[in-house]
Amino acid sequence: MRTFAAGIAGIFLLMTTGGVWAGEGRNTPPRTGFYLSLTPSAVAPYSVDTTSPGLSPGKIETHWGFDIGGGAGYRYGDFRVEGEVIYGRSDGDDVSFSGGGGDLSGYLDMYGATINFFYDLPTGARFRPYVGAGLGGVRLKAHDLTLAGYPPTRGTNTLFAYKLMAGVSYTLTDAWRLILGYRFMGMGEQDYETGGTPLKGDSIHTHAVQVGVQFYF
Repeated sequence: MRTFAAGIAGIFLLMTTGGVWAGEGRNTPPRTGFYLSLTPSAVAPYSVDTTSPGLSPGKIETHWGFDIGGGAGYRYGDFRVEGEVIYGRSDGDDVSFSGGGGDLSGYLDMYGATINFFYDLPTGARFRPYVGAGLGGVRLKAHDLTLAGYPPTRGTNTLFAYKLMAGVSYTLTDAWRLILGYRFMGMGEQDYETGGTPLKGDSIHTHAVQVGVQFYF
């Protein structure tokens, strides 16, 4: 994870440094106005720790996954507010518990909506770093997470979610901007069942690399 974070930080540093040489006052986005955004993300593998009164504690691991968000926002000066809807999926990788474990089939998916707030650091260049935070809710569902020889784990949960974001944007024209960023996302505890036995899942934290595009009216 440290290598992952260092790599993202290095990209941000290089792109921001490059922006200093990109020239000032050219193709900057409008000071105010509405925009649309589309943001696909690569979601790093994450784990769900589970406990149960009838089963030993376990850990569900996922593969790399994806999500995609679509948003509509308003920019005022260097600040932006945006409503975003999102859908994502991560396939099961493996499960471990006392005395057993192995490969998993099935997947977790989620959809939901957040309201996001951003601040674009003024650089006077085509490259502009940004920071942001978001709050909202998601619907997270486990689709037959199954270890061979055991009953599947299922469950649907409506959860509070929050996001922290940072990255850089590049202004192509007055209307179009490209985005490269990092997102941390947290979701609350979940309830599942396996073979009729309830499971409690701890809070989930995910890390994602984002690329995207914005269109300003």
